[in-house]
Amino acid sequence: MTTFHCRIVTPADSVLDTEVTYVSFQSFDGQQGVMRGASPFLAKLGGGVCRVDTETGSTQYVLNGGFAQMNHNTLILLADGAELASSIDPENSQKQVTNADAKVHAVSASPHTLAQREVIENEQSLARARLAASRRR
Repeated sequence: MTTFHCRIVTPADSVLDTEVTYVSFQSFDGQQGVMRGASPFLAKLGGGVCRVDTETGSTQYVLNGGFAQMNHNTLILLADGAELASSIDPENSQKQVTNADAKVHAVSASPHTLAQREVIENEQSLARARLAASRRR
């Protein structure tokens, strides 16, 4: 198979730096898949599951926002946060989903601003992605 280079980097750590055959991640406007020879792009990451396929298998991460850049057969995912899906506790993830859902459906005396609403909805989306990833392992 034909490979390309992929790096997942957070502000605190280099999570992944290897040759891959395919990467799928959540961008702000939907799921995006990348293979060798993809045209250069810069995209805003959404919170969600990132699947990284290598010649020896597949690994999943949960990414929390950031940016993706593809250039010269190198994909860099600069994420605000990244977790290995296999290390996520399903029970804790379920609690986070319950709490995030409660925030989304909460009634308050003053309406949220659009920015506040976006933060609450992103938290809910990320909690659901973490739960889904924890159940796939």
